[in-house]
Amino acid sequence: MGNKNSTKNTIISIVFIVWFVASIGSMIYLSKTGHPKLVVAIIGQYFLVFGILGIGSTISEGKFGFDSLPLLLFPIVGIGLIIASLIMQYGSDGFKDICNKNLPYVFLGLFVVIGLFLLVMWVRENILLKIICTQRVTARCVDVIERYHHSNSGGSHLVYCPVYEFYYNGTSYKVCNNKYTNMVRPEVDYTYEIYINHNKPTQFYEPQRAKKMGAIILVLGIFFVALPIFAMYMYSK
Repeated sequence: MGNKNSTKNTIISIVFIVWFVASIGSMIYLSKTGHPKLVVAIIGQYFLVFGILGIGSTISEGKFGFDSLPLLLFPIVGIGLIIASLIMQYGSDGFKDICNKNLPYVFLGLFVVIGLFLLVMWVRENILLKIICTQRVTARCVDVIERYHHSNSGGSHLVYCPVYEFYYNGTSYKVCNNKYTNMVRPEVDYTYEIYINHNKPTQFYEPQRAKKMGAIILVLGIFFVALPIFAMYMYSK
């Protein structure tokens, strides 16, 4: 079984390397043969493939949910770049003019969608979850899972997610909500008050972490919605 998995991983790695190198070669060829606009389509298929791989990996791990929806932006951007490239290369002048006039709205609209997602996430995590989880329990932090978060600038920093253990109705529960941040780092063996859903004790609300994380998400959500809408208004004048 192990040899089969090893062979499968090797084949996948070879196919991936061949595809990656072939794509770079295609971009060089298109640039030298007078089709630079089609290079955008090659870049788009990078977004598309990496997005599909990321979504597939998350689904296979059983972790795909509301918080994973931003992964959908990668294939969407990829498809958009491919379509835009084909229009720039083969579209009529009139159709190109229409696309160019509306392109800023599409670009800014993408940021509005991101902002709305953040606002929905804030409502879900700081209002709905608080309404559902009303049973207060004392939980002990038994572990802190650490991960490195890689930023777009190339740097990385540690983020944390606590694992809590508590007793409720004679049953012991060990829970982790897989929400990582470096704003609050709970200490192992310390006790904390959390609020659980009495119908589903593994669902819980952490007041301290939720408030700090929620404040940042709320500000970012308002910013990503308000600024693009203002920019659209100024552009249309």
